[in-house]
Amino acid sequence: TKNFTKVIGRKNKIFSFFEENEIPQRRYFLKVLDQKYRKSTNEGIENLQDAHFKTFRLNFEQNNMLKPMLFIKIDFAAGRILMKLSSNEKLFVTYIRNYFQDHNIEYNEMTNILILEYKNENTLELFEAFADESEHLKYCVNFEVDREEYKKFRQNIHNKENMKWKFNALAKLFSNYFNTLECTPQNDLSEIRQKYLILVKLYHPDFHQGKSAIEKAYAREQFEKIQIAYDNLKALYKNNT
Repeated sequence: TKNFTKVIGRKNKIFSFFEENEIPQRRYFLKVLDQKYRKSTNEGIENLQDAHFKTFRLNFEQNNMLKPMLFIKIDFAAGRILMKLSSNEKLFVTYIRNYFQDHNIEYNEMTNILILEYKNENTLELFEAFADESEHLKYCVNFEVDREEYKKFRQNIHNKENMKWKFNALAKLFSNYFNTLECTPQNDLSEIRQKYLILVKLYHPDFHQGKSAIEKAYAREQFEKIQIAYDNLKALYKNNT
């Protein structure tokens, strides 16, 4: 505030009034303030464009002030990280949403439980950095993490990712079978079976007895292709999922 002339206030609360010849330093001050806020919250301060014309009210945090404590118990379940907060801190929940950008996050205000879904390897890297810090925003945070449980969770994630990669690689080799059953690797086995039952009934030889020889031959050929496709896809899913 030493760069501003019209200033009044006490040690921890100061008002700085607009002076036209101080516009450059006021803009610079707001820029620095926005950068610090973005570093802490992962988002910028709104409506800063014309803020340099307004009166600044500055509240300074005293160095001897104690930060509020927040206890977070971490659990792991089926590709999800569960965070049980000791109190309903909406600001902190918003901070977590910004910290884990582009992730699916659910929060139950009744139980104070936040659920973070695994997305990719970046999820684990972010979580480890997040839980390794004891200060976030205005809070002193105590994370309760069972390291062995996290190790198992991480290993299970990697095993599933490896299996998924293997399945996708094999699925490319089975593309003709997927096309025959009008399915994709994104369909699960139950969906593929439903499609198989519809098609196998449509081309079953018993339903083409009164047709011409060409029609019966075509129906039998399709019936056999459908049967072969389903048998191969069934083996693929049972051995790789």
